[in-house]
Amino acid sequence: MEKICKRDSRLDLIRIFSLFCVIGVHFFLNSGFYTQIVSGKKMFIMCIFRSFFSICVPMFITLTGYLMNKKTFSKKYYKGLFKTLTIYLICSVIYFIFSKLYLHEKISFIMFIKNILSFDGTKYSWYIEMYVGLFLLIPFLNLIFNNLKNQEEARALLFTLMILLAVPSLINIFGISMNWWNNLYPIFYYFLGAYLSKYKVNLNKFCSILFLVIILILDGLFNFYISYKGKYIWNTWNSYSSLPIMTSTFLVFNILLTVKISNSKTKAFILKTLSDACLGAYLISCIFDNIYYKKLANMIPIVKDRFIYAPILIILVFISSLLSSILINLFYNLIKSLCIKENHKLVS
Repeated sequence: MEKICKRDSRLDLIRIFSLFCVIGVHFFLNSGFYTQIVSGKKMFIMCIFRSFFSICVPMFITLTGYLMNKKTFSKKYYKGLFKTLTIYLICSVIYFIFSKLYLHEKISFIMFIKNILSFDGTKYSWYIEMYVGLFLLIPFLNLIFNNLKNQEEARALLFTLMILLAVPSLINIFGISMNWWNNLYPIFYYFLGAYLSKYKVNLNKFCSILFLVIILILDGLFNFYISYKGKYIWNTWNSYSSLPIMTSTFLVFNILLTVKISNSKTKAFILKTLSDACLGAYLISCIFDNIYYKKLANMIPIVKDRFIYAPILIILVFISSLLSSILINLFYNLIKSLCIKENHKLVS
């Protein structure tokens, strides 16, 4: 008989926090931050927060590695993509309707189908393309990780991947183009999650938080300096493959694993509901970005004056996206139940 594992609410918290970081980093994309000259205290503070929120996708992938490192090749395994692709399809339809009615974009049905097939159904659906590819590789990545002899070999694997990612990102600072391995970051973060799942890393929480703050300030200062009196330079040294973001992801993930959550059924249910809604919220958040940031731009024409409204905008988009995604999940569950009933009819 298969052993039933109790759901770990800390992992739900990590997923929700990761979504919050996604919404946070999109503030920079939608507020006009990248159009501004980098100078002054406001831009320096924003550079620090950009470094912090940039752990968003790495956190999601690390969580995937933490949860799925025991998965093996089987027909049943691939059925796990059904929900992901269905949620993506539902969100794409919603965004298509929104773009026609609210944005007044002239998108034909043929173009809509092409957008779906090219994983461009919503503004942020590139994540689905990345995740599907990673999902297909997971059984084989697990063969690599689970056949390592010991913790020393697992560390060597992570260190090797870090070198492949971090060295080019540092060299690029000096104008030397070295980007071939940059897109390997999903593999690194997957193995990082697998490592944290198998080998518990006990770090002092205070020291971890202090180290995290120091990294974020130094990374923010560096990006402020390198972009000073110009527009913010977005390159490998401040991307998901950079050493500061890899280190920050490790620290934040490990810190959140130490959070103690009471054994309250109500609290567990709320965290589970919100956690299950994170994928749809990620995809559908572009709708609320369009609505809220358009209003912000109309109300506050000077970009730097918008920065003070970051907490309000981030929380608004976060809550709106989650609530909408909960409804999307209800619709998905309805579709799933109808498919199961139809399948039973065909079998009988």
